[in-house]
Amino acid sequence: MRNYVKITFLILTISLFTKTTYSQSKIKKVSLSGYIKDQNNNVIKDVIFFIDEVKTKAKINTYGAYKLKVNPSAKKIKVFSYARGVIEIDYNGQKKINFIYNNFKPNSSNKITKKKKQNTFEYKDIYEMIRAKVPGVKVQSNNTILVRGTTSFQGSTQPLFIVDGSPVSSIDNISPQFVDKISVLKGPETAIYGVRGSNGVILITLKKKI
Repeated sequence: MRNYVKITFLILTISLFTKTTYSQSKIKKVSLSGYIKDQNNNVIKDVIFFIDEVKTKAKINTYGAYKLKVNPSAKKIKVFSYARGVIEIDYNGQKKINFIYNNFKPNSSNKITKKKKQNTFEYKDIYEMIRAKVPGVKVQSNNTILVRGTTSFQGSTQPLFIVDGSPVSSIDNISPQFVDKISVLKGPETAIYGVRGSNGVILITLKKKI
């Protein structure tokens, strides 16, 4: 009889502890809304949301308004646009946050822009061009590229190459004379490329006409 009482008490204690733990872990998230536009009131929809560096789903309508759920303990809300860069805002329980992109190019991407008098024929290959013109990267003697500030993935340091929007395994055959601009992405900006972008991403846009 005593053993039965002890077992019953133990079961009740475990059940109570489990319910308490579950209720504590099931924290009710709060709604956050607002809109994402630029200074000219243009809607920006190609964005990814991050809450404390964790990619989060959000609904964005045709007017630029968004809605998402946020843990009350969150500290940072961040949006990343492939074309505009990153905006990060401190979260202190707000129910509405508007993200406004300015009309300048994102500081996080180091770009080579096309200039009328730029002579790209002075470089013998694409690697020499990157070495001379793109800050934040290191081009080694064997043409291996290392994006500074990234973590090596599975022992490889080679970044992901995206040429005109498509991933490529090599850029050896690209002549500097065909390059319009080059962008370097790292950190949260590479999230849309998954683990492939863990060593950084180098975006290359080619000239449409030579």
